[in-house]
Amino acid sequence: MITPDEFPYIKSLYVNDCYAYRDFNIELHDYKPFSHLILTGKNGSGKSTILRSVNEKVSVIRPVGGAKSINNAPKIDIKYALNTYTSHLGRGRPIVYSFIKADRQVKLAKVNTVVSDKIFTDSISNKRTAEDFVKQFKQYLVNKKVNQAFDQLKDNRIRSYETDIFFERLTNSLSQVFEDNKLQLVFRQEDFDFFIQLSNGRKVTFEVLSEGFSAILSILMDLFMRVDIIRKHMNDYVYNPCGIVLIDEPETHLQLQLQEQVLPLLTSLFPNVQFIAATHSPAVIASIKQATIFDLTTKESRDSEETAGRSYSDLMMSHFGLENEYSGLADEIIEKVDRAVAEFGDDPARLREVLQPIYDENSAYLS
Repeated sequence: MITPDEFPYIKSLYVNDCYAYRDFNIELHDYKPFSHLILTGKNGSGKSTILRSVNEKVSVIRPVGGAKSINNAPKIDIKYALNTYTSHLGRGRPIVYSFIKADRQVKLAKVNTVVSDKIFTDSISNKRTAEDFVKQFKQYLVNKKVNQAFDQLKDNRIRSYETDIFFERLTNSLSQVFEDNKLQLVFRQEDFDFFIQLSNGRKVTFEVLSEGFSAILSILMDLFMRVDIIRKHMNDYVYNPCGIVLIDEPETHLQLQLQEQVLPLLTSLFPNVQFIAATHSPAVIASIKQATIFDLTTKESRDSEETAGRSYSDLMMSHFGLENEYSGLADEIIEKVDRAVAEFGDDPARLREVLQPIYDENSAYLS
């Protein structure tokens, strides 16, 4: 078992060569035991490229799934808190690691039968990507449900209780995502399937989720499986394993309220995991504490004490390149008014005559 004080969380990234961006350091703030990292910047500033390169560097992590190699990755040096990941793996202490891409969705394999724990775990441990884990999520749930039935027959109350805890955590997470505290996750044993029962009577299967729900649930499916496999391996179902998870655009397909919730939900469920995310969303960077926010366009770094809870308009200007908090349409109206005032400011009657059609045309916006 590895503790947060022992785990080599990433402390800094040095980018030697990221195409148009070279020779700069991303130093994470010295939060204890670690700081999350959120990368911002304009399109083309290198956010996704840096995540892919970090994945390339740490893809030696293979306790419960690693990552495929990529070609032509930019050169990045990673500074760890202690030693290399490999040394910890050699001690047989499994950790969480995943690289979750922006183009994600729930694609589950059909379940025809129950698979033994050993066969399933051996099989999934050889997988490398988040997509592989998500694909097997329904099989994992079916295995747990059926094995719980056998545990109850054998009066193995401890294992049955542990399974109850797993499904309770999963159901609570689904309730937060769907904003429905009466939501239920229902097992349909006749065809080895699950559906989500909402309080309004609707029944939704994982296969027919909207893109937004699919995007956020794919993250949860991946990490729930990885963490549960580790807990089972450690024979400790309250253990919170350490690890690093990379997420490209956690806000993908999410409406604003879910953008605000995605990282707080993940950090509460997996408190010893360091999340490194790339985002275009002010709702994401304002949503969590204990984080370093680094703008790849300006190379400026802020800690979450400066960004958490700040207005989105302020963050759009300070981190996402907008000149002001108004839309382009509002800018055009203001520019017309400014020109009129500059030209006719000394002639009130003429100024009123020029401003009146501007007001008549744009009264809804000006109000």
